Amino acid sequence: MAKFFESPVVSDALAEIVMLQEQILIFATYADYATIEDQWENLHTLRALSEKQKNMCFRCMLSDDDDAKSMLVDVLSHFEEFGHNVDIDNPMLLFEEVSKNLDDLEESLRYGEEQGYL
Repeated sequence: MAKFFESPVVSDALAEIVMLQEQILIFATYADYATIEDQWENLHTLRALSEKQKNMCFRCMLSDDDDAKSMLVDVLSHFEEFGHNVDIDNPMLLFEEVSKNLDDLEESLRYGEEQGYL
């Protein structure tokens, strides 16, 4: 295991990312029937996950560890597979796109709530 992944800060951050991903996967199993409160909580979880992923990607970019660089490539590829744009010269721009998507989701939730759809 590389030194990057031996760091307690990195290890703890990765554990938090996994926990948040698990919460989102659980939500996905009942999303069609979720209460408005559950939907708002999921949005909060998505925002927290995005911030954690952003921080981890930034750490990977700054690291000279080969495994960290490899993980960054894997993570960015994963985002591309899900339809996000990744600028190879500035991969952190990806998180601006994700944030915009989450803002749009928030707006939709707010609108649906105001109109009584949710």
